[in-house]
Amino acid sequence: MNRYYIIVPVVLIAVFVFFERGAAKEAALKEQAKIEATQKEQAKKDAEKKALEEKARLDSEKRNEQRIKDEKEKEEKRKTDYEAKVQKLQDDLKKYTDDVDLNTKLVTRLEKDIAALRDRREKENREVFELSKKVEISKKLRRDAELEVQRFTEMLSRRATESALTKVPVVATAAEK
Repeated sequence: MNRYYIIVPVVLIAVFVFFERGAAKEAALKEQAKIEATQKEQAKKDAEKKALEEKARLDSEKRNEQRIKDEKEKEEKRKTDYEAKVQKLQDDLKKYTDDVDLNTKLVTRLEKDIAALRDRREKENREVFELSKKVEISKKLRRDAELEVQRFTEMLSRRATESALTKVPVVATAAEK
């Protein structure tokens, strides 16, 4: 029996090792198949990921090209608008400069006209003053002459009343006799 104690466990160990190696090979094959499946799946995912990345890269490049094109268009439009505004400002400046020149000439001419009219008015005022002065002098001389005539007439009438020639001689009339 003692032998059985050694032989049975050795045989069982041998059977166990035999089945274990078979199971290990199967497990290794299954593990290898699983790894290969995982690798295939990973390769498939990597391929899909690469395809998506390539698609994203192409899409990104396309968007970048569109963005650059839009930016160039915006820049051109801004530049065109700026040049149009500058041209408008230059045209307005020229117009206003011409208007200023024209108005300056007009102001100069009007100032000369005003100065001439002021001189004429001053001259006419002096003439009116001189004429008024002459009229006043004439009125004064006339009043003086009228006063002289009145005084002379008064003097003549007084002398005439005092004169013996103007008195009626007393003649004896029949009534007095």
